[in-house]
Amino acid sequence: MAIRFCRFKGKPDLAILANGSGLGTSSILAATVMRALATMSGRALSDHALSDEVMQLEQRMTTGGGWQDQAGGIFPGAKLLITGPGLRQRIRVQPVDWTEERRQEFSERLVLYNTGIQRMAKDLLRQVVSRYLARETATVQVLHSIKTLAVEMSYAMAEGDWKHLGDLLDRHWRLNQILDPHTANAPVNAILERARPWIHGAKLAGAGGGGFLMLLARDAEAADALRTELAQGAAAGGSVVDFRIATDGMRIKSEGGVAAGAGQPDPAGAAAFCWPKS
Repeated sequence: MAIRFCRFKGKPDLAILANGSGLGTSSILAATVMRALATMSGRALSDHALSDEVMQLEQRMTTGGGWQDQAGGIFPGAKLLITGPGLRQRIRVQPVDWTEERRQEFSERLVLYNTGIQRMAKDLLRQVVSRYLARETATVQVLHSIKTLAVEMSYAMAEGDWKHLGDLLDRHWRLNQILDPHTANAPVNAILERARPWIHGAKLAGAGGGGFLMLLARDAEAADALRTELAQGAAAGGSVVDFRIATDGMRIKSEGGVAAGAGQPDPAGAAAFCWPKS
């Protein structure tokens, strides 16, 4: 996923996904702008510090965001992100230890589908956090299970166990529905029903209820057949979306060269901010 925020002759030009996509793009956009402003003002800002500042910004805006969305765009590649308890959230980034062959297999099998349904996560996040702080047993158990699933998914990806990864996606989807029954709805269930013959598992990204659906096909041929099926029967606003895994995370580019970033520029990077050289 890529976001570009470019300014030429003082006029901003912003290309971004619609609200409620479930892909964390509002947080990634905030990280893009904050990194660019820091670079333009000559202020050093590490990846971890940038993630912290985005989290503070979103708390002040009362959007209820944490660190996972912006961290997904700031740090490169497929990874497992871990923090310990406490107010100070120091992110540990563990890249998925997979071969190029495994990465290619995953990319061939994963189908990304925009349902065309928008849903904002703010209210859901407030409800879940409130229930967690009240130590409601079901909520605490579900969140613990989701944390365990993330670790298991990283192992399945590294090992190329796509059937198991699909089962884990389905398990995650069921847990999401326990947290919030409105995560699923009739249009989403209809899409999943049509897709079942070709997939190992699936779930909506983000808070659910709409946005982007991640479907893990049984193999590359099944993925092609699924794309055809979804394209032929797409509902209003629905579409299959091409994607690739960013290998270099967020980077900053100025017209004519790289100004700053987490590494050398990569066309598949998660974000870029461009401005003309003076």
